[in-house]
Amino acid sequence: MNCKQIEGQLIDYLDHNLDQKTYQMLKTHLEECASCSSALQELQTVFEGIDSDPQELPDASIQQNFKAMLEKEKILLNDTKVVSLERKPRGSWKTALQIAATIALVISAYFYGKMENNESVSKEIAVLEEEKIEMKQTMTISLIENESASKRLQAVNYAEEFEKPGNDILKALIDKMYYDDHINVRLAAAEALVKFSDQEMVRKALIKALDMEQDPGMQIELIQILVTIQEKRAIPAMEKLLRNEETPNYVKDQVIIGLPSLI
Repeated sequence: MNCKQIEGQLIDYLDHNLDQKTYQMLKTHLEECASCSSALQELQTVFEGIDSDPQELPDASIQQNFKAMLEKEKILLNDTKVVSLERKPRGSWKTALQIAATIALVISAYFYGKMENNESVSKEIAVLEEEKIEMKQTMTISLIENESASKRLQAVNYAEEFEKPGNDILKALIDKMYYDDHINVRLAAAEALVKFSDQEMVRKALIKALDMEQDPGMQIELIQILVTIQEKRAIPAMEKLLRNEETPNYVKDQVIIGLPSLI
């Protein structure tokens, strides 16, 4: 197993999604290969940064300044009370208001700073999360071109997990649905694309796939998908299957069942 193949499985390695034999093979390679070990460390650092949610605590200097200011105001209050016995009794409530205003100012400044800090942290987490998604998409696209059919099938399953995949992911899925040598990979790609059938490029691709597909099992799957998403533009492709003498009767039966709901 070369370094490129190892890097394509690092996310699975971190998530413990590998069988024991493959996991041990990667572990041995990572212990011997500095480059792959460094790539693993970078991934781990990014994921830990995203998953961690550190508790926000007041800055030590703010706490110290607040306590010092509070003690100072207490001393002033005590001094004012002593003087007020000889001069102006009304001075004490003014000092109390002064302390209250000071406390309110300090607390307001602290919470304002905390809000600003939280906003900054939230932005950083959002950026990291976006970078993590982009990294996973890149690695999924790389894996989807793997020579192993089982790896391609695994990559298709990964691609289905994205909530909002980029066009590169969609194009890779469409390519697998059209041209993959293994019928199971083509079927899985078609099923994965159903989740994103609200996008025009996906709907057109499903119609084109039905028009060009020769495997009866794949034809039935595409017919069922197009009926489910109510894609009326697929009617000509379905009618073409009915007219084609080489189309198996059980495929034609599927067209006959689904076609009325589109007309």
